[in-house]
Amino acid sequence: MTATDQGGSRAQRVLATMAFALIGLSALSIVALLILGASGVRITGALVVLQILPLPGLTIGLLLVIALFVVLAVRRSRGQRPQRSRR
Repeated sequence: MTATDQGGSRAQRVLATMAFALIGLSALSIVALLILGASGVRITGALVVLQILPLPGLTIGLLLVIALFVVLAVRRSRGQRPQRSRR
């Protein structure tokens, strides 16, 4: 493997980890809100963060997944380039 292959796979791992963490955290926040709402707890004070977190978390997570697909597509197209010139 060359240095660019390792850098590309590192970028993919970082993007995938960040996307998974943000989407997972947002999903846990939604589940916590549903449980708290069902038990009758009023959302005030520090719990407001649970209410605000899902919208930007899911949005940024989706953008990270799209960025991951772009990085993957660029890496595959660069890998195909030497094979095309040989034909």
